[in-house]
Amino acid sequence: MEKDFSEKKFAGLIQRTLLAGVFLSAFLIFSGFAFIISGSAAGAPMLRAGILALLLTPAARVVMLIYGYWRGGEYYFALASFVVLGLLLVSALV
Repeated sequence: MEKDFSEKKFAGLIQRTLLAGVFLSAFLIFSGFAFIISGSAAGAPMLRAGILALLLTPAARVVMLIYGYWRGGEYYFALASFVVLGLLLVSALV
């Protein structure tokens, strides 16, 4: 990998991506439950958005893997990650 983009920075990038996805989905799910308990109609869409955010978190990780591998000069791994992203997209459509 390049000197300015170390493996430690790469691991931190992946960790922040996963944490952001989990925290976003947790916030949306808890907010959705709060809206449902209060009797608001906005609860169900927020629950769906939270579940969708949780489902998209692994895809976001793969996107970050593509970015990190490409930036680090590991083009074979970037291509393999791109194939994995394509398989994730195809499986989501089926």
